[in-house]
Amino acid sequence: MEIIPNSPYETNSKAELRVFKKLKEAYVNDFSYAALHSLNITNHQFKKFGEADFVIISKFGVFVLEVKGGGIEYVDGRWSTRNNQGSHVIQDPFRQAETAMHAIKDAIVNSNQFPLSLNKSLPIGYGVIFPDTEWTHKGSEWERKIICDGRNFRNLENWLKNFFHYWQGRPRNNTLLSTDDISKLKQFLRPNFELVESLYSRLERSERSVVKLTEDQYKYLDIVSANKQVLCSGGAGTGKTFLAAELARRFSNENRSVAIVCKSNWLRRYLETRIEDENVVISTIESIKVDKKRAGIDSFDILILDEGQDFLNSEDIELLEDVFEGGFEHGEWYIFHDINNQSGLFSPTKYEVLAYLESFKPAKVPLTTNCRNTLNILSSIQIKLQANMGIKGTGIGPEVEECTVHHSELSLALENKISELLSKGVTPESITILSPLSYERSSISSLTKKLQNSIIKLDDYSVRTFPPKGISFAEIKNFKGLENEVIIVVDLMKPEDLKDNDSKTLHYVAMSRARGLLSLIWNDSISQ
Repeated sequence: MEIIPNSPYETNSKAELRVFKKLKEAYVNDFSYAALHSLNITNHQFKKFGEADFVIISKFGVFVLEVKGGGIEYVDGRWSTRNNQGSHVIQDPFRQAETAMHAIKDAIVNSNQFPLSLNKSLPIGYGVIFPDTEWTHKGSEWERKIICDGRNFRNLENWLKNFFHYWQGRPRNNTLLSTDDISKLKQFLRPNFELVESLYSRLERSERSVVKLTEDQYKYLDIVSANKQVLCSGGAGTGKTFLAAELARRFSNENRSVAIVCKSNWLRRYLETRIEDENVVISTIESIKVDKKRAGIDSFDILILDEGQDFLNSEDIELLEDVFEGGFEHGEWYIFHDINNQSGLFSPTKYEVLAYLESFKPAKVPLTTNCRNTLNILSSIQIKLQANMGIKGTGIGPEVEECTVHHSELSLALENKISELLSKGVTPESITILSPLSYERSSISSLTKKLQNSIIKLDDYSVRTFPPKGISFAEIKNFKGLENEVIIVVDLMKPEDLKDNDSKTLHYVAMSRARGLLSLIWNDSISQ
């Protein structure tokens, strides 16, 4: 039997998953049978929006199957299921299946896509599957042959044969469908375009994976917090900022004062809205001494540096020595960095400064699990930039989109990409455009005025409530430490065209900001 789709839609019903597996094992290699899982019904008689658990199409007709797992009770006209969490009232499963059947029949008849003869004599029926219980009711209210209980479920294919035979014996149900009829019904009920997961759906699934993987990063907290001096390294998307924030919260709960310091004022403002704790001060290197005085303390108990590669110079390290108790030699500090890929955006990295910090024998914790980007994005960055972004990722995700256009066509290409994404259901707030240039010098400046007005230029204030209620724009260097579901990169030349000694940091930072979809619009007429 053909199952469409060939893997189950996301469902909380373990019973549905079991039925899916059983149907896949029935009528092996006989594709004249097809089962549609979780079929949407938009013209339901009693509901604004309905759904059939399974719809089977075969030469015997079209059949709706409703699945109810757990123990089943029917008392005084009310249905309920029983499981470990107790008893739950449910809808009448026979009524659900029957009304879904009529809705499907009406949709077929009203579509005008099928011959009148088929509309009048379409064999159609419904049944209910109770895979976890035995049906012992002997009343006349329900026909036993349309019920599959736990005993029947062991050999579902055999039950289906008797089920089809029962409905074929009903009035006007004895017509057999041709191969062409079956094909057309499959195409009508679940057209080909529905078999392809929408871009919006893929992005949603990627987002759920991000949450799951981020929770997985908690295991590193115990490793990091067990040491008093730590150099934590990892590529973009491996959870460095997440760990820095959670570590600060943990120390705050011990009533210890913590300074989280970063170079970017944007990142500072972004973190301030997400870490509201009286024991935690979030600051930049320029304002740390002032913020310390405002906090009313002589020195912080703990120093945490996010984007630590930006601080690997003598001036910053000397300034920070006096900020926290004991300094770098005797104090408690945690530096999260990506020295291999993200150095040099704010100041040159001095490796002798890293050697100075390493002389205190800090614990070195490498982060290797990427919890931001899809595998397609990871692969693209690995190939184009020869940069390690960690392993695992958040699932396959959409393909990375890429085109190279002349400078004069960049704005048109960008406008077309935005229109395409919006037409596919991607929400404006999930889209960020990144450029190495300022807003006024970037491709944004040549867009139509209407589109320009719909794009929000980010700054250190608006980023506090990121993402904003619309498409956003930022310079790449300012967006470091931030991310969005969809990233469109413009105004950069292809990394393959860079000279051997050219920095790829901007490319790396820009490409690694995308959680779900990355679109690259390269400029082929510039030299970096």
